[in-house]
Amino acid sequence: MNVLVCAACDRPLTQPPRPEHDGRKDPDGSRHAPPTVPPGTYAVDPEPCGAPFVPHPDPEWVGAAVPGVSVADPDGPGFLMSAGPCDTLVAGPEDTAGFLSYNAACQEYGCCGTPGREGPNQVCGGCEAVVATLFSECYGPYETHFLSVSAAEGVVP
Repeated sequence: MNVLVCAACDRPLTQPPRPEHDGRKDPDGSRHAPPTVPPGTYAVDPEPCGAPFVPHPDPEWVGAAVPGVSVADPDGPGFLMSAGPCDTLVAGPEDTAGFLSYNAACQEYGCCGTPGREGPNQVCGGCEAVVATLFSECYGPYETHFLSVSAAEGVVP
């Protein structure tokens, strides 16, 4: 497995492969889908991901502003689209367990997890550099999007 490390402190941000999550309830009662990438792997998402969000120029467009989720424009007709970072590295949240911490600057919580609408909500567990956005709400994908080195000096594949 390729291990992602923090560019700021060289601490690992992911771990070796682990058994896949089957999508049932976790011991704490939360529920989410299985990870979108197999354990021990990552993929590059070339599309914009997460915050900030901007109005789509076509008011009839309905697409995913947050992976798998459409966000209505509160200030006008139509929907918002992501203008967030491109080329994020996507990993399964189980692969980051114990390596990342929640970003205290984020104040968003969903019923079963974090929606990821406020932007990067995960920091390196060592130096607290902002490195990723966790999407773990029950209505969307279950994945961690690491910022690319071009988006933030926080992650090196």
